[in-house]
Amino acid sequence: MKTLLVHGHRGARGNRPENTLAAFAFAIEAGVDGLEMDVRISADSEIIVHHDEQLNADMTRDHSRQWLSNDEPAIYDLTLAELKQFDIGRVNPNSELSRQFPDQVPVDGETICTLSEVTEFCNNLQSSRPILNIEVKSDPLLPHATPPPDQYALLLVRELEKLGLVDSSWVQSFDWRLLRQVQQLCPEITTCYLTSQDPTYDTVGTKGNSLTQEGFDLSYFGGNIPAAIRAAGGRIWGPSFHDLSNRRVEEARVEGIPIHCWTVNHSHQIRQLIEWRLAGVTTDYPESVVRMTQNI
Repeated sequence: MKTLLVHGHRGARGNRPENTLAAFAFAIEAGVDGLEMDVRISADSEIIVHHDEQLNADMTRDHSRQWLSNDEPAIYDLTLAELKQFDIGRVNPNSELSRQFPDQVPVDGETICTLSEVTEFCNNLQSSRPILNIEVKSDPLLPHATPPPDQYALLLVRELEKLGLVDSSWVQSFDWRLLRQVQQLCPEITTCYLTSQDPTYDTVGTKGNSLTQEGFDLSYFGGNIPAAIRAAGGRIWGPSFHDLSNRRVEEARVEGIPIHCWTVNHSHQIRQLIEWRLAGVTTDYPESVVRMTQNI
């Protein structure tokens, strides 16, 4: 019996090119409960599925199949038609990314897809449609890379309503400003509040972070992140596995905030999540993690 909801990180990043239809197909075949994906806005206001602020030279080739020489141009500066010219179906074998994911199988010809295309793909499945776990990429410290939160949220909510995803998707983000805007526009949408407290990427302690911009100073809550999420109107907490402890898991339980943890790939970590009775996990290797959760 499965004891933990499993979402495929960027589809199945460890097995197929990230954030592609090939990765989502692999994850669905593996039996995931949800597809985690990153979304950004193109220059012509299309909601596209892509993680980085710019095109990643380690996984992007131009129309002549040549690797990009550097990480540019920015996603927000290109139209959907321009973005479709690039092939993201394999990782440069000479890159660190290739060494990080040695089991990733190339799928040449994969291009940046839209949220609409992912939805259509899922609607055509013979099996039940997985939850679409939509991470909205937005950073208050990089305002040039995305629309302002209110405009961004409006574009997203309109698209979710048009695609019929209000009741079958989550919206998650490290940017609490944007999540609050989504909740105001459509309270029916489930919001997952992501946090990271890694020294190299601290979204709750860094000066100018989205929590403080929204008036949620953690000191007011005694450092209790789930309490702040509940006060903000969020339904789910999405912390890094490495930020969790027995105390923090108990804080979330007391506040009635389920925890969906990211990004977990190892069996001993999965066992810990099950011992904590967490709601779910996002993983780069959905096939093996689904199997683990069924057998533990």
